[in-house]
Amino acid sequence: MRTKSDYQPFQNSFMRILLVRFAHPWVTLAIYIPLGLAMTYLSLHREPRAWPEVLFWVAMGVFAWTLLEYILHRFVFHWTQVREPIRSFSSGLHIAHHRNTEAEDLVLAPPLVGFLLGPAEILVFTIVSGSLARALLIESGLFLGYFVYEWVHYHSHFGRARGPLMKYWKAYHLHHHFKDPKRSFGVTTPIWDWVFGSGPKP
Repeated sequence: MRTKSDYQPFQNSFMRILLVRFAHPWVTLAIYIPLGLAMTYLSLHREPRAWPEVLFWVAMGVFAWTLLEYILHRFVFHWTQVREPIRSFSSGLHIAHHRNTEAEDLVLAPPLVGFLLGPAEILVFTIVSGSLARALLIESGLFLGYFVYEWVHYHSHFGRARGPLMKYWKAYHLHHHFKDPKRSFGVTTPIWDWVFGSGPKP
């Protein structure tokens, strides 16, 4: 049975507004896909390039998301050995999600998280790729990967597992919740769990 959480880590009403949460991944689609399209337009306006190259850099962004997803989930969302208010910012929402997996408004990250990380991501991608235009394409791919993550995460908890891929995703993620929360950190892919040895034990 789906519920609504009473999780409110901050008493300050302004902070609660900033950390507003939504209960369905279509909200993520409505926010980040238009942003990604706008970044793609700005990139091509700045440096026109062929579509195969555009798709390459967007794919790099999706790949970058899988690693960021793993790092955030393993090292930030489960970072509880720290004082407040850092703990509420880093792991409070996720730990509340572990305690109440039926609360819809604890599944999706607040949009503020993405808005705070976005500029830093673009800066890193600009340094790595040597071009702001390429960085914008990478960030567009990262937004796409993030939407897939939110969609998979939501449906792992509340959707029917249709097809072998969704069944695998759901079983893998629920293993993290109900079998071993110190393993199986990948949501959209287990690749980084394989690389870093944090996958499910046999």
